[in-house]
Amino acid sequence: MDENNQLQLEKLLQSAPGGFANLAFDDMLTILYATDMFFALIKNVTDKVNLKAPLALLRIVYSADIIYVTQQLAIQKHRKDNMFTLNFRTLQQNGSFKWVMITGIRTEEVYLSGTKTVPIYSCIAMDVTDMMVKYKKLEQTIDYQRAITELSKDLYFEYEIAKDTLTFSELFREVFGKDATMTGFRGRLEKTKMIHPEEQPAVVGIYNSMMSGRKQARFELRLIPKDGNPCWYICYASIIFDENRNPYKVVGKLSTMNQVAKDIEPKAPDHKLQIDTLTNVFTKESAEFLIKEAIAKQGMKSSLCAFLLVDIRNYKNINEVRRSIQSENILTMVGEILNAQCRTSDIIGRIGLSEFVIYLRDIHSDKTAYDMAERICQKVEALYSYEHTKNGITASIGIAFLQGEQEYQTLLTNANAALVMAKKVQGSSFEVFSGTINN
Repeated sequence: MDENNQLQLEKLLQSAPGGFANLAFDDMLTILYATDMFFALIKNVTDKVNLKAPLALLRIVYSADIIYVTQQLAIQKHRKDNMFTLNFRTLQQNGSFKWVMITGIRTEEVYLSGTKTVPIYSCIAMDVTDMMVKYKKLEQTIDYQRAITELSKDLYFEYEIAKDTLTFSELFREVFGKDATMTGFRGRLEKTKMIHPEEQPAVVGIYNSMMSGRKQARFELRLIPKDGNPCWYICYASIIFDENRNPYKVVGKLSTMNQVAKDIEPKAPDHKLQIDTLTNVFTKESAEFLIKEAIAKQGMKSSLCAFLLVDIRNYKNINEVRRSIQSENILTMVGEILNAQCRTSDIIGRIGLSEFVIYLRDIHSDKTAYDMAERICQKVEALYSYEHTKNGITASIGIAFLQGEQEYQTLLTNANAALVMAKKVQGSSFEVFSGTINN
């Protein structure tokens, strides 16, 4: 190469963003040649660079990152694409850190380092501080979430529909003694011995309904862990849609019943709990059973409980339109609203065609029930909210309070009396049975 071309090449290299360098791939990554831009990036600008003696790149790396860089170098030695990638921190004079990424490609030249002959790489450097700071924060967040998940007794899961693969958090292996990842889940569901035989048909039915378009599910089932003793769980599952609104994943968790509702026995010898398949809340019989049991255990406790009767009005004609156009039942969406607003310890049941009951245990004050009733009214009205029609969906709610001993039938009668008053209002509203307000 003649002198003129050499000068042009030198100018081109000097102007390269981030700088250019030739590195010997020895133990210290010796810098054989580097532009001023390269040195300005990896060293403090005020540092003077001695070009007479080769400079070791690893001496510039922040001391706490040496092991991290050494691990990267070990991985690079096994690469077969003749490429080289390395990132590290350098400490600046103002006490801040700068993240530098160096990428390069192997040349045909070699360098004699002591008694070893090592390859030479042509490299460029980039300032990736902003990107790495964000990445490290994300990494810390993921580690934090993973730690919280591992400390929780809940079993989180993710089902990839296309791959037919179900994956649980690692706690699953500890509890059930099986691999946390299950391939071919669809075929294994009807044959698995992990689900109690009495609940298995219902679980298969719920799975099929979600594969057919159901968006959310909440149901109870017994699972058999490695110790062989069946344990009751509540399963929460939701469909995740892709950018084209196609379902591609189901995410959810399994929570042990004694953790979610310690004061409620999930199953009694003479009663099998049932979930209403349309609304995904308890059936009338199951809700009544659980509420009566909760009232009996309440006894003479001083804590306050609330009993809400919710009636969905004007839904029939609108439901026919929504079902024919969007294949959705309004009562299913009402069930989703109630499940979303209530705690896992609350009891929700469908006791009529469009009538629901909610039992709130151990609330701080009557305002808790008022706030919930207000939110339910707002959410229900939003299901079909048009300004120029009087036929929108509305919710009428009657509230009765329990503090101390009281019968289920008395609560139901009191809440129904409040509901009658609420229905006198044209739109959504709630009323409270005055005889049970704790003044």
